[in-house]
Amino acid sequence: MKKFGLHWFRRDLRVAGNPALQRQFSLYEGRVVCLFCFDKEFLNRPDFSINRFQFFLETLDALKQELRQIGSDLLVLDTGPKEAFKQLFDGLKNSSTLECLDLISFCRDYEPFACQRDDQMTTFFEDHSLSVETFRDHLIIEPDELTKDDGEGYKVYTPFSRKWMELIENDQFQSRINSQVTSIEYYKKKKFNRKLFQLSWNDVLKNKYFLEDVLKQYIEDNSKFVDIPIPPAGSLHAWKSLEEFCSKIQAYGQKRDFPAQEATSKFSLYLKNGSLTTAQIYYYLKLKTYKKKQLSQDVFLSEIIWREFYYHLLWRHPRVEQEAFLTQYKDLKWANDKEKFQIWCEGKTGFPIVDAGMRQLNQTGWMHNRVRMIVASFLTKDLLIDWKWGEQYFMEKLLDGDVAANNGGWQWAASTGCDAQPYFRIFNPWTQSKRFDPEGVYIKKYLPQLKEYPAKSLHKPILDCEAYPAPIVDHSAQRNKALAMYKINKK
Repeated sequence: MKKFGLHWFRRDLRVAGNPALQRQFSLYEGRVVCLFCFDKEFLNRPDFSINRFQFFLETLDALKQELRQIGSDLLVLDTGPKEAFKQLFDGLKNSSTLECLDLISFCRDYEPFACQRDDQMTTFFEDHSLSVETFRDHLIIEPDELTKDDGEGYKVYTPFSRKWMELIENDQFQSRINSQVTSIEYYKKKKFNRKLFQLSWNDVLKNKYFLEDVLKQYIEDNSKFVDIPIPPAGSLHAWKSLEEFCSKIQAYGQKRDFPAQEATSKFSLYLKNGSLTTAQIYYYLKLKTYKKKQLSQDVFLSEIIWREFYYHLLWRHPRVEQEAFLTQYKDLKWANDKEKFQIWCEGKTGFPIVDAGMRQLNQTGWMHNRVRMIVASFLTKDLLIDWKWGEQYFMEKLLDGDVAANNGGWQWAASTGCDAQPYFRIFNPWTQSKRFDPEGVYIKKYLPQLKEYPAKSLHKPILDCEAYPAPIVDHSAQRNKALAMYKINKK
């Protein structure tokens, strides 16, 4: 048997534009097989989401079907990576093909748990005398590539963004963008309908022990507990989403803050699992719209840079996953009223824009970004509840729940994070709803009991509706309490 490569999938669940797969395909003339491991530590996280897991499983299944269609295969093992590879190596020995495994590849991750796992696994592979190559994938610019002159990372978004935009024009980074031309060709020419790869697990293992459909059983078992509609999953749907968004991006700058408008990309669903990457988005924007020099594309690009900023922060300061970035706010005296927290979770606070947002989250697994800021500010600065409570609830509910972005967003709203909103800037939910949902279209969609109320009455306390509660707090009074709480800790 000829030498072959193995790619270990994690959060790069796509074929097109996957640098590790491209490298292996080239090296071994298409003789590449792929592996995914269900790590129990991941499944046991306190912020684990049944719904997000279902979307992940369906993404994985779409990838498996795509790989089989183009001549490769995806083996899914129901254990963590170290045990999975031990089992796999035993299977390869039994099939007399272990000596033909020439290279293992995986794409780099930047979350604290992932960094530790990958260091351990790299050592494990080297101890087994196996070559390992890792690749940059879901960020365009990695954390160690973007620093200040003193070698330290940035702690403020604006200079980070300027440096990012400066670097992205360099040949090194432009080559990363331009390499995505293969993604365009793959989808445009429908190469996913052709046999491109030359090796399957049946060829390599020569037995059925590992070929039981673990993934199918996971999907079936998990689906029994799903309580929201799961959107279409996989890289082909991500590609369609990219095409559709770029065709209407000219409206993004003007409409993105209005939750009743269908102006946002919802790419976060696909970025989370690597069905789509920022490099693909940037290339396609550049290809389709940059010649027009539209304001909207620059506004959208700034959101991509924010995402990378939060990943750089998490990589450099892994402690933020557990505590406030600004150490003076580590021990804020939160009220942490459990009853009020539950009311917030259920969308029954008596503040329509807040409640509409929470019901959108609970019913769909997604929430408009402007509303995410409003409900987070309300929890922390009106209800005086620890941002970590809200962060975990979001992770339990969001289909796009991503540690770096979710943590960064919550710490921004709570004024505890890096380059966060100043503590004295407190969103007024009444003025926010009047400004961003003036006709109450979004509010009425998720609060149908208010559909007969005139729009202007939705931006102030509603006291005459039996089916809708009065406000649980007075915003002005709570604002003063929040200011006092922060001032005590301010240095």
